[in-house]
Amino acid sequence: MSTYRRLTLQPLSDAELAQIEETSYRILEDVGIALQHTRAAEMLHGAGCRVDKGRVFMPRQVVERSLKQLTSARVYRNRDATAELVIGDGQVRFHNGGGPPFIFDLETGQRRPATLQDCADMTRTLDALPHVDVITPLFGPQDVPAELMSIAATEVMLRNTTKPVTAAAAENPDEVRFKIELAAACCGGLEAFKRRPTTAISVSPISPLTFSEKVTGAIITAVEMGAPFHSLPAPSLGATGPITMAGALAQQQAEVLASFVIANAARPGAAVSYCSRISPIDMRSAVSSWGGPEVGLSAACAGQLAHRLGFVCDGYGLASSSCKLDPQWGWERFANALVPALAGVDILSGVGGMESGLSGAHEIAVLDNEMISVMKYIIQGCSVDQGTLAFDVIKEVTAGDNVFLGQLHTVQQMRKGALWTPGVADRSTGTGDDPTAGVLARARARAKEILRTHQVEPLPDDVSRHLTEIMQQARRELVGS
Repeated sequence: MSTYRRLTLQPLSDAELAQIEETSYRILEDVGIALQHTRAAEMLHGAGCRVDKGRVFMPRQVVERSLKQLTSARVYRNRDATAELVIGDGQVRFHNGGGPPFIFDLETGQRRPATLQDCADMTRTLDALPHVDVITPLFGPQDVPAELMSIAATEVMLRNTTKPVTAAAAENPDEVRFKIELAAACCGGLEAFKRRPTTAISVSPISPLTFSEKVTGAIITAVEMGAPFHSLPAPSLGATGPITMAGALAQQQAEVLASFVIANAARPGAAVSYCSRISPIDMRSAVSSWGGPEVGLSAACAGQLAHRLGFVCDGYGLASSSCKLDPQWGWERFANALVPALAGVDILSGVGGMESGLSGAHEIAVLDNEMISVMKYIIQGCSVDQGTLAFDVIKEVTAGDNVFLGQLHTVQQMRKGALWTPGVADRSTGTGDDPTAGVLARARARAKEILRTHQVEPLPDDVSRHLTEIMQQARRELVGS
């Protein structure tokens, strides 16, 4: 049980959680999943599921038996497995989003296709930011073939950070295989990786309740090769899921549980993580709107559901639909992150991205780092003890000059974080018309400074060569050149 002090928010009561949970079991038993993978269907039939005309129906006892065998994926490790981060201790951690095809250029401010070099540069930026705990490839680089996009992004990430990492989300077994081979090359080989895995594999079931051959194969390959598996369904309210949040949460939970059962059938006891990526659509355009408050609220609820089952939860929080850094960007992002952070989600995604996940920017990552520091200050609440009550200090000061500034107590408490101290936030006055002043200008300057000065320890030469060989093999197999 964690002793970490924090404010808490519980959006759902125990009775409401039980209703959602019960509905998810009913979905799996009575509605079932569409499964397009022969081997998986055979394994699930052997585990006690009913298979009929391309659908698999999962009895509650089968699901519960799988949940008892699985382990919660609480550990993230860096590329050579020399350091690790353990989540689920009551603190909230943060990682960046993944997949945007566009970047706002740091020099010109113009939106353009992201490149592999942008992936490398962004990884270095994230490596330097103290409140980014785990790194995943942020961009889908548009200057490499589509078949190699997420594999190449994973490789450059591994070359440019010493923080704990996780691979780009996978869509098929080949992607999984090459990403794990890249990770294993950095930590001593596949057997060493299986003992201390250095990257997780995220795979998204297709909402509603569909497991294609490639998606299912990716899940099976991930767990059989020893990687922790993150189930990443993303039902959209009113489109690929019910428009009501309760219904979408029940469907999402059914999709997570079904993927857990598949993972356990392939490798009993596999490490898994419960992820939430529910988003609304704009009913006027039928486009996904990741800035809606439903993103953060659903992540908060999903955290409660995950913890009820004994698993850690990865939610989406730093989210905005805005296509520019304006007030809308600020309020959407802060609200969507603070709510699940207060509700106890273990790790929140979204650092560095914007525009409903279509783009990202270095200055956004810097601003997110600052926003996270504010949230951490809020979450820790108000500490009350003899030191913070300051009775003796009040007595001494009021008997003297009535000024607390020069007191040793003031200095000591400031060093402990009594006041939040900005990094790039601008508290100056009278600079509203100065284009070189303000938080955005300071964030851009900080990002440029990081790229100019921050160096990441390079991989050993033999490991670097091995990564190059793996990428060459991936190109030959998947692209044919």
